[in-house]
Amino acid sequence: MNEKEIQSFSLETLLTVNEPRPEDLYFDGCLIASRVKIMDTVNIDLFRYPTRLDAFAILFCSEGSISFTSGLRRHTLDAKMLFVLLPGLILQVESIRPESSVYTVICEEEFIRRINIDIKLLSRLFLSVEKQPCLRLCEAEWAGITGSFAEIRSESLPRPGDVYSPEILRSMIRTLAYKVCRIIGRHIESQPAPETSARSRNDEYFNQFMSELTKHYMQERSVGFYAGQLHLTPKYLTTIIRKTSGRTAAEWIDDYVVLEAKNLLKYSTMSIQEIAYCLNFPNQSFFGKYFRSHTGMTPSAYRMSK
Repeated sequence: MNEKEIQSFSLETLLTVNEPRPEDLYFDGCLIASRVKIMDTVNIDLFRYPTRLDAFAILFCSEGSISFTSGLRRHTLDAKMLFVLLPGLILQVESIRPESSVYTVICEEEFIRRINIDIKLLSRLFLSVEKQPCLRLCEAEWAGITGSFAEIRSESLPRPGDVYSPEILRSMIRTLAYKVCRIIGRHIESQPAPETSARSRNDEYFNQFMSELTKHYMQERSVGFYAGQLHLTPKYLTTIIRKTSGRTAAEWIDDYVVLEAKNLLKYSTMSIQEIAYCLNFPNQSFFGKYFRSHTGMTPSAYRMSK
Protein backbone atom coordinates (compact mmCIF):
# COMPACT_ATOMS: atom_id res chain seq x y z
CA MET A 1 0.00 0.00 0.00
CA ASN A 2 1.13 3.57 -0.57
CA GLU A 3 -0.03 5.02 2.73
CA LYS A 4 2.30 4.79 5.71
CA GLU A 5 -0.45 3.71 8.09
CA ILE A 6 -3.14 1.08 7.79
CA GLN A 7 -6.25 2.87 6.58
CA SER A 8 -9.41 3.13 8.67
CA PHE A 9 -12.79 3.66 7.08
CA SER A 10 -16.15 4.57 8.49
CA LEU A 11 -19.45 3.33 7.12
CA GLU A 12 -19.91 6.75 5.55
CA THR A 13 -16.62 6.40 3.65
CA LEU A 14 -17.58 2.91 2.52
CA LEU A 15 -20.83 4.25 1.11
CA THR A 16 -18.88 6.88 -0.81
CA VAL A 17 -16.62 4.26 -2.41
CA ASN A 18 -19.46 1.80 -3.05
CA GLU A 19 -22.55 3.85 -3.83
CA PRO A 20 -25.68 2.12 -2.50
CA ARG A 21 -28.00 0.51 -5.00
CA PRO A 22 -31.74 1.25 -5.02
CA GLU A 23 -32.54 -2.05 -3.31
CA ASP A 24 -30.06 -1.43 -0.47
CA LEU A 25 -31.26 -0.11 2.86
CA TYR A 26 -29.30 2.60 4.63
CA PHE A 27 -31.16 3.40 7.79
CA ASP A 28 -29.99 5.67 10.60
CA GLY A 29 -26.38 4.38 10.63
CA CYS A 30 -26.97 0.83 9.40
CA LEU A 31 -26.40 -0.58 5.91
CA ILE A 32 -28.20 -3.76 4.87
CA ALA A 33 -27.46 -5.07 1.40
CA SER A 34 -27.21 -8.18 -0.73
CA ARG A 35 -25.02 -8.80 -3.74
CA VAL A 36 -25.29 -11.53 -6.37
CA LYS A 37 -21.89 -12.22 -7.96
CA ILE A 38 -20.13 -9.74 -5.74
CA MET A 39 -17.16 -9.40 -8.09
CA ASP A 40 -19.45 -7.82 -10.71
CA THR A 41 -21.31 -5.48 -8.36
CA VAL A 42 -18.90 -4.27 -5.65
CA ASN A 43 -15.66 -2.29 -5.76
CA ILE A 44 -13.56 -4.40 -3.42
CA ASP A 45 -10.30 -2.54 -4.09
CA LEU A 46 -10.73 -0.85 -0.71
CA PHE A 47 -10.15 -4.21 0.99
CA ARG A 48 -7.33 -5.44 -1.24
CA TYR A 49 -5.03 -3.75 1.26
CA PRO A 50 -5.23 -4.20 5.04
CA THR A 51 -8.10 -1.99 6.20
CA ARG A 52 -9.81 -1.18 9.48
CA LEU A 53 -13.57 -0.76 9.35
CA ASP A 54 -14.87 1.41 12.19
CA ALA A 55 -18.17 -0.43 12.46
CA PHE A 56 -19.69 -3.76 13.42
CA ALA A 57 -19.99 -5.95 10.33
CA ILE A 58 -21.67 -9.28 9.63
CA LEU A 59 -21.27 -10.99 6.26
CA PHE A 60 -23.37 -13.97 5.17
CA CYS A 61 -22.21 -15.97 2.15
CA SER A 62 -25.05 -17.53 0.17
CA GLU A 63 -22.93 -18.93 -2.65
CA GLY A 64 -19.26 -19.23 -3.59
CA SER A 65 -16.25 -18.63 -1.37
CA ILE A 66 -14.27 -15.64 -0.05
CA SER A 67 -10.75 -15.92 1.38
CA PHE A 68 -9.38 -13.16 3.58
CA THR A 69 -7.09 -12.30 6.47
CA SER A 70 -8.38 -10.95 9.78
CA GLY A 71 -6.23 -10.50 12.87
CA LEU A 72 -3.25 -12.06 11.03
CA ARG A 73 -5.24 -15.27 10.53
CA ARG A 74 -6.42 -16.58 7.18
CA HIS A 75 -10.07 -17.56 6.88
CA THR A 76 -12.41 -18.85 4.20
CA LEU A 77 -16.09 -17.96 4.15
CA ASP A 78 -18.10 -20.59 2.26
CA ALA A 79 -21.78 -20.89 1.41
CA LYS A 80 -24.20 -20.76 4.37
CA MET A 81 -21.57 -19.34 6.68
CA LEU A 82 -21.36 -16.02 8.49
CA PHE A 83 -18.39 -13.83 9.38
CA VAL A 84 -18.41 -11.31 12.22
CA LEU A 85 -16.08 -8.33 12.53
CA LEU A 86 -15.62 -6.04 15.51
CA PRO A 87 -14.85 -2.35 14.95
CA GLY A 88 -11.16 -1.67 14.52
CA LEU A 89 -10.05 -5.16 13.46
CA ILE A 90 -7.95 -5.36 10.30
CA LEU A 91 -9.41 -7.04 7.22
CA GLN A 92 -7.77 -7.88 3.89
CA VAL A 93 -9.53 -9.73 1.08
CA GLU A 94 -7.30 -12.22 -0.74
CA SER A 95 -9.59 -13.93 -3.24
CA ILE A 96 -13.25 -14.19 -4.22
CA ARG A 97 -14.74 -16.90 -6.39
CA PRO A 98 -16.67 -15.42 -9.36
CA GLU A 99 -20.04 -16.84 -8.30
CA SER A 100 -19.80 -15.54 -4.72
CA SER A 101 -22.97 -13.87 -3.42
CA VAL A 102 -23.48 -12.28 -0.01
CA TYR A 103 -25.79 -10.56 2.41
CA THR A 104 -24.20 -7.94 4.65
CA VAL A 105 -25.06 -5.84 7.68
CA ILE A 106 -22.75 -2.98 8.68
CA CYS A 107 -23.72 -0.90 11.71
CA GLU A 108 -22.20 2.07 13.46
CA GLU A 109 -21.82 1.55 17.19
CA GLU A 110 -24.24 4.39 17.95
CA PHE A 111 -26.93 2.76 15.80
CA ILE A 112 -26.66 -0.40 17.90
CA ARG A 113 -27.14 1.68 21.02
CA ARG A 114 -30.09 3.53 19.50
CA ILE A 115 -32.03 0.34 18.81
CA ASN A 116 -31.33 -0.91 22.35
CA ILE A 117 -29.14 -3.90 21.55
CA ASP A 118 -26.94 -4.93 24.46
CA ILE A 119 -23.61 -3.79 23.01
CA LYS A 120 -21.65 -5.50 25.80
CA LEU A 121 -23.30 -8.81 24.95
CA LEU A 122 -22.65 -8.28 21.26
CA SER A 123 -18.99 -7.39 21.84
CA ARG A 124 -18.47 -10.34 24.18
CA LEU A 125 -19.98 -12.77 21.68
CA PHE A 126 -17.94 -11.34 18.79
CA LEU A 127 -14.76 -11.53 20.89
CA SER A 128 -15.50 -15.14 21.81
CA VAL A 129 -15.28 -16.15 18.14
CA GLU A 130 -12.49 -13.73 17.19
CA LYS A 131 -10.06 -16.56 16.43
CA GLN A 132 -12.66 -18.46 14.38
CA PRO A 133 -15.02 -15.76 13.10
CA CYS A 134 -16.50 -17.83 10.25
CA LEU A 135 -19.40 -19.93 11.52
CA ARG A 136 -21.45 -22.47 9.58
CA LEU A 137 -25.23 -22.21 9.85
CA CYS A 138 -27.63 -25.13 9.96
CA GLU A 139 -30.56 -25.14 7.55
CA ALA A 140 -33.00 -23.71 10.09
CA GLU A 141 -30.60 -20.90 11.01
CA TRP A 142 -29.96 -20.04 7.38
CA ALA A 143 -33.71 -19.97 6.67
CA GLY A 144 -34.21 -17.67 9.65
CA ILE A 145 -31.49 -15.26 8.51
CA THR A 146 -32.65 -15.09 4.88
CA GLY A 147 -36.22 -14.69 6.11
CA SER A 148 -35.19 -11.67 8.16
CA PHE A 149 -33.46 -10.10 5.16
CA ALA A 150 -36.59 -10.63 3.04
CA GLU A 151 -38.80 -9.04 5.71
CA ILE A 152 -36.48 -6.05 6.09
CA ARG A 153 -36.35 -5.54 2.32
CA SER A 154 -40.15 -5.66 2.09
CA GLU A 155 -40.60 -3.20 4.96
CA SER A 156 -38.03 -0.80 3.47
CA LEU A 157 -40.14 -0.21 0.34
CA PRO A 158 -41.51 3.35 0.13
CA ARG A 159 -44.54 3.86 2.35
CA PRO A 160 -45.54 7.54 2.10
CA GLY A 161 -47.04 8.84 5.31
CA ASP A 162 -46.40 5.60 7.25
CA VAL A 163 -45.18 6.76 10.67
CA TYR A 164 -44.81 3.19 11.95
CA SER A 165 -42.35 1.82 9.40
CA PRO A 166 -39.15 3.26 10.99
CA GLU A 167 -39.92 1.58 14.31
CA ILE A 168 -40.84 -1.66 12.55
CA LEU A 169 -37.49 -1.58 10.73
CA ARG A 170 -35.61 -0.99 13.98
CA SER A 171 -37.40 -3.95 15.50
CA MET A 172 -36.62 -6.18 12.50
CA ILE A 173 -32.93 -5.23 12.51
CA ARG A 174 -32.79 -5.85 16.25
CA THR A 175 -34.35 -9.28 15.71
CA LEU A 176 -31.77 -10.08 13.01
CA ALA A 177 -28.95 -9.06 15.37
CA TYR A 178 -30.23 -11.33 18.13
CA LYS A 179 -30.60 -14.21 15.67
CA VAL A 180 -26.86 -13.78 14.99
CA CYS A 181 -26.22 -13.70 18.75
CA ARG A 182 -28.14 -16.96 19.11
CA ILE A 183 -26.08 -18.59 16.35
CA ILE A 184 -22.83 -17.49 17.99
CA GLY A 185 -24.16 -18.68 21.35
CA ARG A 186 -24.86 -22.12 19.89
CA HIS A 187 -21.31 -22.36 18.61
CA ILE A 188 -19.94 -21.32 22.00
CA GLU A 189 -22.10 -23.90 23.76
CA SER A 190 -20.83 -26.61 21.41
CA GLN A 191 -17.30 -26.01 22.67
CA PRO A 192 -16.01 -27.73 25.83
CA ALA A 193 -17.22 -25.60 28.72
CA PRO A 194 -14.97 -24.52 31.60
CA GLU A 195 -15.92 -25.39 35.15
CA THR A 196 -18.84 -23.20 36.13
CA SER A 197 -19.37 -21.30 39.37
CA ALA A 198 -21.05 -18.15 40.59
CA ARG A 199 -19.11 -15.89 38.25
CA SER A 200 -21.60 -13.39 36.88
CA ARG A 201 -19.88 -10.49 38.65
CA ASN A 202 -16.48 -11.64 37.42
CA ASP A 203 -17.87 -11.92 33.89
CA GLU A 204 -19.03 -8.33 34.12
CA TYR A 205 -15.58 -7.19 35.23
CA PHE A 206 -14.01 -9.19 32.39
CA ASN A 207 -16.32 -7.55 29.85
CA GLN A 208 -15.49 -4.12 31.23
CA PHE A 209 -11.77 -4.92 31.13
CA MET A 210 -11.96 -6.05 27.49
CA SER A 211 -13.92 -2.93 26.58
CA GLU A 212 -11.29 -0.69 28.18
CA LEU A 213 -8.48 -2.71 26.62
CA THR A 214 -9.95 -2.32 23.13
CA LYS A 215 -10.06 1.45 23.62
CA HIS A 216 -6.64 2.02 25.23
CA TYR A 217 -4.19 -0.77 24.38
CA MET A 218 -2.23 1.38 21.92
CA GLN A 219 -1.41 3.85 24.70
CA GLU A 220 -1.64 1.92 27.98
CA ARG A 221 0.08 -1.37 28.84
CA SER A 222 0.00 -1.42 32.64
CA VAL A 223 -2.43 -3.56 34.60
CA GLY A 224 -2.64 -0.68 37.06
CA PHE A 225 -4.21 1.61 34.46
CA TYR A 226 -7.01 -0.85 33.65
CA ALA A 227 -7.53 -1.67 37.33
CA GLY A 228 -7.98 2.06 37.95
CA GLN A 229 -10.55 2.30 35.16
CA LEU A 230 -12.56 -0.45 36.90
CA HIS A 231 -11.88 0.90 40.42
CA LEU A 232 -10.07 -2.29 41.45
CA THR A 233 -6.61 -3.08 42.71
CA PRO A 234 -4.20 -4.54 40.12
CA LYS A 235 -3.91 -7.75 42.13
CA TYR A 236 -7.67 -8.23 42.33
CA LEU A 237 -8.14 -7.47 38.64
CA THR A 238 -5.49 -10.03 37.74
CA THR A 239 -7.21 -12.64 39.92
CA ILE A 240 -10.62 -11.97 38.36
CA ILE A 241 -9.35 -12.07 34.78
CA ARG A 242 -7.43 -15.30 35.40
CA LYS A 243 -10.47 -16.97 36.95
CA THR A 244 -12.77 -15.83 34.15
CA SER A 245 -10.60 -16.40 31.10
CA GLY A 246 -7.75 -18.64 32.22
CA ARG A 247 -5.27 -15.88 31.36
CA THR A 248 -3.90 -12.91 33.27
CA ALA A 249 -4.75 -9.29 32.53
CA ALA A 250 -1.12 -8.72 31.54
CA GLU A 251 -1.30 -11.55 28.99
CA TRP A 252 -4.41 -10.04 27.41
CA ILE A 253 -2.75 -6.63 27.24
CA ASP A 254 0.43 -8.03 25.72
CA ASP A 255 -1.54 -10.04 23.14
CA TYR A 256 -3.35 -6.93 21.92
CA VAL A 257 -0.16 -4.85 21.76
CA VAL A 258 1.86 -7.57 20.03
CA LEU A 259 -0.92 -8.24 17.50
CA GLU A 260 -1.09 -4.53 16.66
CA ALA A 261 2.70 -4.40 16.35
CA LYS A 262 2.66 -7.40 14.01
CA ASN A 263 -0.09 -5.81 11.91
CA LEU A 264 1.86 -2.58 11.56
CA LEU A 265 5.10 -4.40 10.76
CA LYS A 266 3.41 -6.70 8.26
CA TYR A 267 1.05 -4.31 6.52
CA SER A 268 2.22 -0.70 6.97
CA THR A 269 5.27 1.15 5.68
CA MET A 270 5.85 2.89 8.99
CA SER A 271 9.43 2.70 10.25
CA ILE A 272 10.07 0.63 13.37
CA GLN A 273 10.71 3.85 15.26
CA GLU A 274 7.34 5.23 14.12
CA ILE A 275 5.62 2.02 15.20
CA ALA A 276 7.32 2.27 18.59
CA TYR A 277 5.99 5.80 19.06
CA CYS A 278 2.57 4.84 17.70
CA LEU A 279 2.31 2.17 20.43
CA ASN A 280 3.55 4.59 23.10
CA PHE A 281 6.98 3.05 23.69
CA PRO A 282 9.61 5.57 24.83
CA ASN A 283 12.03 4.57 22.07
CA GLN A 284 12.75 1.99 19.38
CA SER A 285 15.12 0.03 21.62
CA PHE A 286 12.53 -0.48 24.33
CA PHE A 287 9.96 -1.55 21.74
CA GLY A 288 12.44 -4.00 20.18
CA LYS A 289 13.13 -5.68 23.52
CA TYR A 290 9.42 -5.90 24.29
CA PHE A 291 8.58 -7.37 20.89
CA ARG A 292 11.41 -9.89 21.02
CA SER A 293 10.50 -11.03 24.52
CA HIS A 294 6.99 -11.90 23.32
CA THR A 295 7.71 -13.27 19.84
CA GLY A 296 11.30 -14.50 19.91
CA MET A 297 12.05 -12.23 16.93
CA THR A 298 13.22 -8.68 16.51
CA PRO A 299 10.81 -6.30 14.76
CA SER A 300 13.17 -6.16 11.78
CA ALA A 301 13.34 -9.96 11.53
CA TYR A 302 9.55 -10.25 11.74
CA ARG A 303 9.10 -7.65 9.01
CA MET A 304 11.59 -9.43 6.75
CA SER A 305 9.89 -12.79 7.32
CA LYS A 306 6.59 -11.77 5.69
